[in-house]
Amino acid sequence: MPLKLVLVSPSGTLEKDGKLNDGHINELCQVIAQASGQGIKFAIWSNRAWRVNGEIPLEQYLSGKAGVEVSAVGHPFGHPMRQMGASVVPVLQKFGVEIQETILVGARDEDLRAGVNNKLLLLRPAWYGGDLQYGFELRTISELARFCLIFGTREHPIYWRVSDAPRGMEAAVLGPYSTMIEAYAKFAADAVQAAKYEAGTLAFWHQLIVSTLYFSGLIHKVDLIAVYPGHGAGIKEKAFYDVLSLLGKCFRKTFYVDLLLRHQEASKSSYQKATVRKFSAQVNTLRLNRRPSPYGGPPRATPISLSGKTVLVVDDICTSGRSLDTARAYLNAAGAKSILFSWLKTINTDFYSMEPAPDLKPFGVNTIDAEPSSMSYRYIDHIVDPQAPAEIHEVLDRFQQWPT
Repeated sequence: MPLKLVLVSPSGTLEKDGKLNDGHINELCQVIAQASGQGIKFAIWSNRAWRVNGEIPLEQYLSGKAGVEVSAVGHPFGHPMRQMGASVVPVLQKFGVEIQETILVGARDEDLRAGVNNKLLLLRPAWYGGDLQYGFELRTISELARFCLIFGTREHPIYWRVSDAPRGMEAAVLGPYSTMIEAYAKFAADAVQAAKYEAGTLAFWHQLIVSTLYFSGLIHKVDLIAVYPGHGAGIKEKAFYDVLSLLGKCFRKTFYVDLLLRHQEASKSSYQKATVRKFSAQVNTLRLNRRPSPYGGPPRATPISLSGKTVLVVDDICTSGRSLDTARAYLNAAGAKSILFSWLKTINTDFYSMEPAPDLKPFGVNTIDAEPSSMSYRYIDHIVDPQAPAEIHEVLDRFQQWPT
């Protein structure tokens, strides 16, 4: 189970205009009791000591209502001010947890700074309104419960993985893709609707991606975030770009939507037979953007330096891996490493990698005539958790049935 500790900032979560809200306290205590049964602890994290009716410490009041212990941590208890970097370290030590096993629930600028400076995933309560743009919005306490009890209790986050350090190859996939196998068909079809048409259970896939990248620790291994472009030239906006942008802001890792740039249309590999898919179709239509745009902003004023950086490259459906490996080759040519991440991987299809990669001008247009030699990572050999598909199916069902 990835989630072990939820840090709650009362201001904007349980309090508005100086008054604690009994209704929200009661709702939260129900969540605390449920989460306790799953091994998840809650604690108040604040720069001030909170009291109910000016008398009872808030943590004591919550403990009584929830029937389980709720602690209070922060500056009044000998810890650094929350906004400081590494201020969460003594809190983690107190509970014996890691950073990627901890989330922060908060709605104020102070919470933003505490989250960013401590590399915590920030969930932002919105039931009192507010204009904070950082963090992942929760409209109700029920949505907080859903995140904790569905995504926080997953035990099988990565289905398929290649980790080949000598070649600088790291790729991870949430689950298998097949609409023909009954055990995979429901979530595979829903994923395609979400990824390609912004339909399906869109919020589920967004939260699944965010929680997996955070709880697995992958987000802490990278410096920048990018997406693999579609087969058409130019940029096509997708709903999950907003999600990747918010994720990057939580950890000061810029999301560049056009770092990998398609300068001319490429054939769509998913429509091709395996025997005719080619690296050259990707290499000849892709390049890196020397002045990419942070998502939602203008292009960089200065050329980007990728030397020594690690870039997370996100794609939706991985078929043969030729697209993602092309991204890896371009990033390597610019002096960067990459972590390749896909929602799903087409079953019984090996992952191909150029060996050796052609000599590329990373920011220029490249044209190769001869198909480069390659090696393959067998599909069956890199299934690291065969229980992941059943878990995805189960949590999708639970998400869809969750009372709103």
